Amino acid sequence: MIYKIDSVPISNYGAQPTLAGQAIALHGIFDLPKRIGSTEHNWGTSIEPFVEKEDIELDGRALTLHAVVSSEGLDNFIQSCISCEQLSIDYDSFDVVCKDEIQVRKVDSRYVVAVTFWQDVYEVGSLDINPSASGSFRLDNYDLRRDFGVYVSESSNLFNTAKRIDIPTTELYERTNYRASRDITLRCSMMGHSLSGVYSNMKRFHALLMAPGMRTLTTPNKTLEVYFKNGMSVRAATHNILQFNITATRCDNNI
Repeated sequence: MIYKIDSVPISNYGAQPTLAGQAIALHGIFDLPKRIGSTEHNWGTSIEPFVEKEDIELDGRALTLHAVVSSEGLDNFIQSCISCEQLSIDYDSFDVVCKDEIQVRKVDSRYVVAVTFWQDVYEVGSLDINPSASGSFRLDNYDLRRDFGVYVSESSNLFNTAKRIDIPTTELYERTNYRASRDITLRCSMMGHSLSGVYSNMKRFHALLMAPGMRTLTTPNKTLEVYFKNGMSVRAATHNILQFNITATRCDNNI
């Protein structure tokens, strides 16, 4: 993969990509930012999720480029990062600013550099596939495994009940049927035939998670209405395997 700073390959600055614990040198390109603004309202008797199109606004995200740079090219590489407005890889580009510390570590005659950029505006991709309406783990009618290559290895908090909604009173508040929201975590891997393939599938998956309205989460043992607000961090374990957790919010309300 060729990494570019403002359309210039980083090799022009005497830099070569280094993996730094992942299968790619630019970390963060698979991440889904969290939602910002109000995502729900506590009415005292129920939790109302805000899931209309106009309610869904995403934060920016950090993209960190890892490179090994020659001593002759270090200054030019750092200056190019400071002035960078666009990072690009083979199949996408990102409008960024370099606002954080640039970390430099000398190793023998070269320098290991980690540069964190900020992508202030992240737009989810389009959901350009039809649902398979099958499978043991589904969101709406999308089969996580067949439609996105997502395998769920573990879930937590799936069968729990949220804590009650507490109302401040001078005496003991005795209502226990009004319940708050709770988070359900699914530990996942996404598998595909290539890096570009899992990248495209992850963009589609982001679009599903952040689509307006509630999602129907179907598991082998339980079906729940949920929504997504926390975003997710994704690790590229290999060029065709991604690892991540997704957190679904369930409003238990009156039970």
